[in-house]
Amino acid sequence: MVVCAGNGEHFTFAKSIGVGLCESAIGLSQICLKEYVDSIVFIGSAGAYSRDVQIGDIYLCDRATQIELSFLEDKSYTPIDNCIQSGVLALDESVSHETFAKRGIVNSSNYITTDKNVALAFTKAGIVLENMEFFSVIKVAQYFHIPCIGVLCVSNYCDKNAHEEFMQNHTMVKQRLMAHAAWIQNLSYLLAKKAGDNPYV
Repeated sequence: MVVCAGNGEHFTFAKSIGVGLCESAIGLSQICLKEYVDSIVFIGSAGAYSRDVQIGDIYLCDRATQIELSFLEDKSYTPIDNCIQSGVLALDESVSHETFAKRGIVNSSNYITTDKNVALAFTKAGIVLENMEFFSVIKVAQYFHIPCIGVLCVSNYCDKNAHEEFMQNHTMVKQRLMAHAAWIQNLSYLLAKKAGDNPYV
């Protein structure tokens, strides 16, 4: 199954689950409880922490963090796991062979980073992208023992112009993802086929 956040980021071949950590977790859980879901491919836009990333780049991701700035500054801790990985990129080369899709870790938060120094801190931590929903998506997939991956297209850099840049590039992002619709849908099929090897099952 292919899913997306919705709220302006809709795709004809994807089901909307809601924006942010909470809405997406609730929405995806409801789908998993009501329907037979044998794979989850989450698609959407992402901000880039580093200028080494190009606007319009497509990333194939199976690892997400839920980290706030205070954690990186050693001013807070969390008793829960703040980094999760579905591991599907290691299941089979057929899932990850496309050379146009890069790899990277995604951080999720209900807030958008607009400070370049904060973005630099995430970059130094090895985190490439920012997307509000992906951590919740992997967490729900983990709970229901469903193989999961993300396909994210970079819409903006995480700096003071993040929102304006996102708005300027949002149509392009949706067009880029639509252009790869067949590949994305095939990813869902491949994940379902390999579900027996999924580390969560």
